[in-house]
Amino acid sequence: MKSLSPSRQALTRSDLRLVDPRRLLLGAVCVSLVVAVAAFAGGIWVGRAHVEPVAPSLPIAQAGNSAGEPEERFATERIGQLSGRLQVLEKDAAYLLQAVDSHEEIARKLSKLDPALAPQAKAPAARQPVKGEGGILLPPRPCAEPLPSADIEQNERSARCLRRVFDQLMDQVARRSADFMAIPARRPMEEARLGSPFGNRVDPFNRRLAFHSGQDFSAPTGSPIHAAAGGRVIVADRNPSYGNRVEIDHGNGLVTRYAHASKLLVKVGDVVLPGQEIAKVGSTGRSTGPHLHFEVLYHGEFVDPQNFLSLGGMEIDSDGMASD
Repeated sequence: MKSLSPSRQALTRSDLRLVDPRRLLLGAVCVSLVVAVAAFAGGIWVGRAHVEPVAPSLPIAQAGNSAGEPEERFATERIGQLSGRLQVLEKDAAYLLQAVDSHEEIARKLSKLDPALAPQAKAPAARQPVKGEGGILLPPRPCAEPLPSADIEQNERSARCLRRVFDQLMDQVARRSADFMAIPARRPMEEARLGSPFGNRVDPFNRRLAFHSGQDFSAPTGSPIHAAAGGRVIVADRNPSYGNRVEIDHGNGLVTRYAHASKLLVKVGDVVLPGQEIAKVGSTGRSTGPHLHFEVLYHGEFVDPQNFLSLGGMEIDSDGMASD
């Protein structure tokens, strides 16, 4: 997945980005805010239309006095500042929607394996009920100022309110992204072709039916291999079948394994970050050509890496040059 760069702050990017009612509410809020921003732009346009243009037929001195009125200059500057704020808010709204979609995608994948793997959203502390309260149930109104408006001050109040709402949503997304840092959802290789998938197949050595415990990525020798998630290296050695291998413990029973490397760049005990380069592609061990054999284990059992990874758009290695 591609990394995201919000305009207000750098967020920890896991590729994935879970689904609960709060997630759906977040998406709905973002959509409503985008609509509000569009309407808000209309209000600014109306406000701009109220600024009297300078008549071209006026003498130079008179025209200068008309254009130089402090109030008009001040209003024009404020409108320009509001336009800039709107552009930032629109970019942030697009980022938030993309982040929510990414969180939902990994949630759907994890639910096939074990819904308990999804980091649980922390519910806000409940307010103690007070006697004598009631009324009809209506959705919250983050910013009560009506939009659009020709009143520049009212538009500025709306912009400040929207900025506070967006900052709160950004903080929530940042915390959720940090929760996903330990979920192996990042592709271990971007520049590669998909080789043998997880499941039964004809073994490339004895030509008999056998179980393939991971996903192969075909790439030239020396290509970088990246950690699919953050964690601690628990194995970094050579194995007769796996060749040079790295295993990373991500917690919650999740371990990823990277095999057949030509070179290892980490050692046991190292703490790695999502996307960190940990090895180079090779063909060591039981392998027919240079490739990465990538496995995901959950409580010691092999699981399909596609429960975590988004592999759409990657080319299939139809030549079968790299298998194990």
